[in-house]
Amino acid sequence: MNQLDDTTKGTLKKVAFDEKQERSASFLATDWDVLDAHSAAEGLEILPIETALQKYEWLKDLFFTLVEKDKDTYVEQVASSDVLLGYFIRIKAGVKITLPVYTCYMINSNKFTQCTHNIVIAEEDSELHLINGCTANAHILSGRHLGVTEYFIKEDATLTSTMIHSWGKEVEVYPRSAAHVGKNAKFISNYVAMCSVKNLQMNPLAVIEESGLGEFYSVIYAPENSRFDIGSTVILNGDGASSEIINRVVSNGGEVTTRGKIIGKHPNGRGAMSCNGLLLSKKGYIHAIPELLGQDPRLELSHEASVGMISKDELAYLMASGIEEEKAKSLIIEGFLDLKIPSLPEYLQRQINNIIKETKDFETM
Repeated sequence: MNQLDDTTKGTLKKVAFDEKQERSASFLATDWDVLDAHSAAEGLEILPIETALQKYEWLKDLFFTLVEKDKDTYVEQVASSDVLLGYFIRIKAGVKITLPVYTCYMINSNKFTQCTHNIVIAEEDSELHLINGCTANAHILSGRHLGVTEYFIKEDATLTSTMIHSWGKEVEVYPRSAAHVGKNAKFISNYVAMCSVKNLQMNPLAVIEESGLGEFYSVIYAPENSRFDIGSTVILNGDGASSEIINRVVSNGGEVTTRGKIIGKHPNGRGAMSCNGLLLSKKGYIHAIPELLGQDPRLELSHEASVGMISKDELAYLMASGIEEEKAKSLIIEGFLDLKIPSLPEYLQRQINNIIKETKDFETM
C-alpha cells in the first residue's frame, strides 16, 4: 500500500480496503497486476491463482465446475482470457479465524476490461470471513469488470463473503459466482453497492446440501442513470436445507431489478425471500421478481415484496425534532438500508454497517 498515491488509497478505502484495518490475509490487484497476496494466519492460504495452479495440480480440476464455462458470453471471455488473474483462498479443516480476509480488485486504466477467476475453499469444520472490494480509480471514465468466483464450502464449515462495489457512471460489471454448501455448512453472502454504475448484472447460485444454510443479503443505492439487475438463485438440495434472500433497495433515479429464486427438492426445506424498495424519484424504478419452485410437499417456501416512498409521518416526526429536511431524509434512508444479519458475528455486523455509513452519498429529491 505504501507505493500507492493518496487518491488511489482513498478509492480503495471506499470499498473497505484500508491498510489500517486488522486482517488475517490480504489480496490486492489493479488491472492485471497483483500488488499484494499474503496471509498472516496459520491454516489460511491465499495465493494468486496462477501461483496456486503451479503449486497444486488438483486445482485445475475445480475450474468451472460450479460456474459453467459456457454459461454466457462474459464467462466465456474470462475462460478465454490470455491473462489469468484471480486469487486462491483455502482455510484448512478445523481452523476458525475471526479476523477477515480483505481482497480488492481495482480498474486503473481507462476502457480496461478486467477478467478475474477466484477459487475459495473452506474445508471441514472451518470458519472464515471475506470482505471483497471492487472499484474503479477516481480518474477512470469507462471500463469493464468480469469476474468468476467458485466457493467450495465443506461439511460443517462457515464462510461469510461480503462484496462491496464502488464503480463509476460508465463502468459495466458482470460478476458470476456459485457456491456448493456441504452438509451442516453455512454460506452468508452480502452485497453492498452505494454507487453509480452504467450496468451491473449478477445472479449468484448456491446449492445447499442436507441441513445446510445459504443466506443472501443485498443493499443497493442506485443514483440516476445507474442500472442494477441483481438476483440470487438457491437450490435446496438436501433434507433440512434452508435459505433466506433479502434485498434492500433505494432508487434515486436508478433502474433496479431484483430477482430471487428458491428451488426446494427435498423434505423439511425452508426458504424465504423479501425485497423492500424505496423510490425517491419518478425517473427510476424498482422491479422485484420473486420465484419459488417446490418439488416436495413437505417444504416451507415464502416471499414478500414492497415498493414505496419515504414515510411522510416519519419525515414529519424527525423534522419536528429540529432536524433539517435533507438530513432527516438521509437518516430515514440510512435506517432503511441498515443490515440485520442474524448469522454474522457482532463485530462483523458493526463493520458492514460502518461501511454503509462511510460509503453512502445520498442525494434526496
